Amino acid sequence: MRYNISRLLGVIVGIPVAMISWMVSVFGFDLSFIIDALVGIGMFFVSYFPTQRLTSRKYLTEIGLSRRDYHYVSNHLKQAQDKIRTILKSFVNVRSIQDFRQINDIYRISKSIHFAVKQRPAMFFKVESFFYSHIDNALNLIESYTRLAKMPKKTIEEKQKLEQTRITLDEVKRTLIADLKRINEDDYERLDVEMELNKLEQKRHKDN
Repeated sequence: MRYNISRLLGVIVGIPVAMISWMVSVFGFDLSFIIDALVGIGMFFVSYFPTQRLTSRKYLTEIGLSRRDYHYVSNHLKQAQDKIRTILKSFVNVRSIQDFRQINDIYRISKSIHFAVKQRPAMFFKVESFFYSHIDNALNLIESYTRLAKMPKKTIEEKQKLEQTRITLDEVKRTLIADLKRINEDDYERLDVEMELNKLEQKRHKDN
């Protein structure tokens, strides 16, 4: 994310300031090694934090989030990424093409939602339920289903329960598709406007 660039800039500014402060303390004052080191470390943070906050403010203004909201969204993105990776790992337990396709669809849709929100963090609040519950439901069902599906000598009742789980996973997939559509609906609306403007422009040229 662009926010991380502000941290890099903070480090780029902070390190030279810290080194210069340390050298001034070492050669300009008769202080102990520990105090010289503390002066350098202190000046690093004194220069790092203002630089990081100033350079990140523009980005936060662009995406329309406060610093607190941004960190809140980033935390949920990290948690969701770990869950999506766990879904990917579940492929090793898949025993049929049908199951592979179903789980792969859920994985791809979840990854698309995560990527879209990562690119535009403000979109998080349009699909909060994905991060609060939908991805958890998908992961829990997939882990239980893939673990039980590979067990041998299943009873008729167990097979019926697994079949019901497949149906539930389809419902989960439809829920995730709805989340993805919510993220993309603004883009499609803008696309409609652009196409209408283009039609009007073409019509104007023909009339002239």
